[in-house]
Amino acid sequence: MEYSVSYGTSYIGRIITLSNGTIEFSVSLDVGPRIISLKTVDGFNVMYEDVQDCVNKDCSKIYGEGEKWHIYGGHRLWLSPEDLSTYYPDNNPVCYELNKNGILVYPKRWQLVEVQPQILIEFIGKNQLKVTHKMKNLGPKRELCLWALTVMKAGGTLTYYLSAKDTVLLPNRNIVLWPYSRWEDTRVKLTDNKLIAKSDTRVPNPYKIGAYNKNLHAEYVLEEDGKKSTFIKKTTALDNEIYPDYHCNFECYFSDIIHEVESLSHIKKIDKGQVLEHTEFWDIY
Repeated sequence: MEYSVSYGTSYIGRIITLSNGTIEFSVSLDVGPRIISLKTVDGFNVMYEDVQDCVNKDCSKIYGEGEKWHIYGGHRLWLSPEDLSTYYPDNNPVCYELNKNGILVYPKRWQLVEVQPQILIEFIGKNQLKVTHKMKNLGPKRELCLWALTVMKAGGTLTYYLSAKDTVLLPNRNIVLWPYSRWEDTRVKLTDNKLIAKSDTRVPNPYKIGAYNKNLHAEYVLEEDGKKSTFIKKTTALDNEIYPDYHCNFECYFSDIIHEVESLSHIKKIDKGQVLEHTEFWDIY
């Protein structure tokens, strides 16, 4: 698929931008990997940009004196379940390779964690991207689970579609909450077939919720300066596999500054040298 390439700089250093004439995205080259911008060519970036370094974490206890993780913004690839080790200080330049449909981005070996992540972003339609996440195990045989986090600007509305499968006498929906989430929080609404989460830039209280649907479909709608953008994330879970966090393949975290739209792979035990893969499909209008 034809696309154009341009190079520039941003608040986190060098970036590369790919455009197919309808939509465009930018990837950081000095940190990450991160997809730090996503937009229609005449629209605005729907992703959070942490220009003031508001979200960071001291990870020196694991990774050494002075090491700090920064959210930077945009989309990233992590391992689940979450603990201090998942906050890898990915503050170094990444490698990239352009191909006929897009770009492959990857850092060097993540020390101590003993993995190497890769993110392949490809144009597959006028308004659609395919984002393939891979994690190569460089250590002993172990369980891995891929966690794809897209960090959007707060102030929008997320709609996640719950399972409508008729399972007769068995359950067909799960809702998972984190300790700081409150049932009475009016920013979240549940209907028979939808989970709706509206972040509010005036309300700082964090909230996180998770669920499972084999055919994950989540939409985030955001307005800025009189313009509206819709981001859609889709992926398909694997039957008869185990998912993390009480069997979630979807999670959403939000506060007054960010609104994350997350998907997770199944948990798989892989040998040294093997690769675990997880693919998402994105639309932006």
